[in-house]
Amino acid sequence: MALEAIAMEGPEAHVSHHVARLIATCSRGWERFFADHDDQAPRFVPSVPERVWAVLAEVTTRQLPPTRVFCEWGSDFGTATCLAALLGYEAYGLEIDKELAQLSRAIARRLGIPVTMLCTSFLPAGYEASAGVNGAALVTPASVRGHDTTEARGPLCYAGMAIAIADIGLFFAYPWPEERALMQELFQAVGRERAILVVYHTDTDIRVLRKVVGEGALEDPRVHVHRP
Repeated sequence: MALEAIAMEGPEAHVSHHVARLIATCSRGWERFFADHDDQAPRFVPSVPERVWAVLAEVTTRQLPPTRVFCEWGSDFGTATCLAALLGYEAYGLEIDKELAQLSRAIARRLGIPVTMLCTSFLPAGYEASAGVNGAALVTPASVRGHDTTEARGPLCYAGMAIAIADIGLFFAYPWPEERALMQELFQAVGRERAILVVYHTDTDIRVLRKVVGEGALEDPRVHVHRP
């Protein structure tokens, strides 16, 4: 499988009162969090939620994702996950930091937004990231051990998620610069055919990629297996 870049047409999507309230609530949460964790703040550059909303809304309006299931890799306060839920997706956020996962659940609950926030890595079981000269690289299960096992023939899943990764139609990530290539490699490995990945690089560089039939050696054979 290969990746196809999709150009966004705009214009900016209208921000409703509900969306504006979510954005304001998350912004206040970030301010309080970094006031208490100033050691984590130096490298962090927050996204512009209105830009995220605009891209997710356009992707949805154009009916690009093959399913209405959304997954955010590294969900932090869960802003993008909640925005996807407001667009009608079954929305999941994956956040490895326990405190952030708890805070994101509290925000969603307070606003009455139905999401599932899981405290887990965006790397499925068996996948790893290795440090390299040009940033993090993906280590797949097939590259480190035999892949013909009962587990390898079953659906590829995240722990705590009711559906298989093959059921996810739309992924979102805002990676550190050194993790951008890793995110694309992971998407190529675990994303279903025609799945969409929205990658937030900067406020003016948000990329939309679609997995299409083509050359690609990373694909996990379990991406075609759905949960019964």
